[in-house]
Amino acid sequence: MKDKDVIESWLKLYSVLHKTTFRIVEWPDKLDSTRKAIDALCENDDGNRLAIEHTLIQPFEGEKGDRAIFIQALAALENDPRLVVPGFAIDATQTVNCIPGGVHRTNLSALLRSDLEKILPILPVGQSKIDVTVGKFSIPLTIYKDAVPPSEQSSFSTARIWPGDSGPELVLKALREKIPKLAVYTDATKILLLEKDAIAGTVESQFQQLPATAEVEALLRQIDAIWTVNTCHLESESVIFTNDVWPTLRKTVCSLNLNTGEFWQAPR
Repeated sequence: MKDKDVIESWLKLYSVLHKTTFRIVEWPDKLDSTRKAIDALCENDDGNRLAIEHTLIQPFEGEKGDRAIFIQALAALENDPRLVVPGFAIDATQTVNCIPGGVHRTNLSALLRSDLEKILPILPVGQSKIDVTVGKFSIPLTIYKDAVPPSEQSSFSTARIWPGDSGPELVLKALREKIPKLAVYTDATKILLLEKDAIAGTVESQFQQLPATAEVEALLRQIDAIWTVNTCHLESESVIFTNDVWPTLRKTVCSLNLNTGEFWQAPR
């Protein structure tokens, strides 16, 4: 999803939350070819202004690329009829970055299917660790196989195993690159908007691990607030979530269904 769409969607949620209507009056970075301008300048009918700079925070370095490979490979086999073993619910999981960069992706799912079709029926119930051969490479998978009663549907599901918290480096990089753009807007509320588009990981945990250094404190003094926007359900369900990250943390947690206008806010 484009940055512009994310900002516009978040602004609708932020407006409902504050019982006002902010409109985007300018896209400064579209006018500045040096990429040193903020993403959006907004204003409501009372003349209150917001300066917004948006950036995507991946749960770990290279997440988007790894997700793309997963979607092309193992995820493409979700409930493939040739991999559904009657009488069993099977989950196949892979760790992130387990597929080597040299693997040709074009026929990757077909090659995985060919091996799994032979392996899955003979695996015992419970957890098994297997290696699937793809050309000269070997891809490790963990298989969970459980018997299901006749009344339940047999299935083959896929997932990635989350590697753990990536630490504060990606958030620190965002502060260094984005806050100087916001700092020049002295007549507006300066908001750094950190997007998360994956289910795994949290921006909050990454932020909380920031070192308590003079550099970080000086950067934060130049803005008014940091919010996170969760867009993992935006395209599929038209629902956007947000919460505060700084100077308060999760004091406000809310969502908006962009199709129905339904607003939800967690009790404080």
